[in-house]
Amino acid sequence: MQLLNIPEIFKSEAEDLKKVRKDAIRIHGTADIRAAGNEIEIHIREFFKRMLPKTLYITHGHLIDCNGLVSPQLDIIIADTSNLPSLMTTKDGTEYIPIDSVYACGEIKSTYYKNKKYIESFTGVLSKIKNEMFHEKIKNTAFNGIMTDETLLRDMYLSKGNRTLNNIFTFIFFVDSGDFQFKDIKAHFKSTNLINLPALSVLLNKGVILSAKIDEFGFNHTRYPDDTDEVNYNWCFTPFAPKDESATLEGNCLGFLYYSVLQHIANSYLEPPNLSKYLQSMQIVKKSTLEWLD
Repeated sequence: MQLLNIPEIFKSEAEDLKKVRKDAIRIHGTADIRAAGNEIEIHIREFFKRMLPKTLYITHGHLIDCNGLVSPQLDIIIADTSNLPSLMTTKDGTEYIPIDSVYACGEIKSTYYKNKKYIESFTGVLSKIKNEMFHEKIKNTAFNGIMTDETLLRDMYLSKGNRTLNNIFTFIFFVDSGDFQFKDIKAHFKSTNLINLPALSVLLNKGVILSAKIDEFGFNHTRYPDDTDEVNYNWCFTPFAPKDESATLEGNCLGFLYYSVLQHIANSYLEPPNLSKYLQSMQIVKKSTLEWLD
């Protein structure tokens, strides 16, 4: 029987991404970075559409909560097709995704430039989403298989590995690392509230920033830096060096992002959004204007 060479697959996918970036810059030039960036975003979204289960809706646009509060524009949103994946798409093509239907969201950039402060800017976007928008957390009452008087049959049946079942996984992705040096971003990660930082910052041709620890079990990372009671986790930067010629650093970094998103979805559970709450501002009834059948 033939073995599937998974590192080789991600190596090829990463090479395609690098080529898309190179071609976009060659066609549009540095004078039109936005146009070049758009092509990169489209390619990344198409990658996830092709690779992830078909039960997921991959798009870009804005999150919206049940109070009508809208997030800044997001380059990629991964939502559940069975749970009202899109509330509406306006005439200009802008899409609004109910926050309760969202598994993950991210920012996509062609190149990292220190002076652009992309990670700091995305942190500001996440701060608005995490601190201003309403998103009621669904607690896993059977987390780690521990049963209490509060444990629900739902959670026993689901057997999910996440402490919070509807966390939104966040990431920022750079096809080229540009002038990135981890020392330049350390102060930001050290001083910023964990809830506002992207869980993964991926620099395709250099490595990944993540929250991790080393213990007797080896190197462990968490997808939810703000949602763990385990100690000794800290932000670090690591490349994922290829083991042999079937893999590349770029392929390994892309594969790690894909694995992290997939693991997050596999261990999450989303309840259907209450549509009436999202449209409640349109359903105002006044006694003075009611007319009844005689």
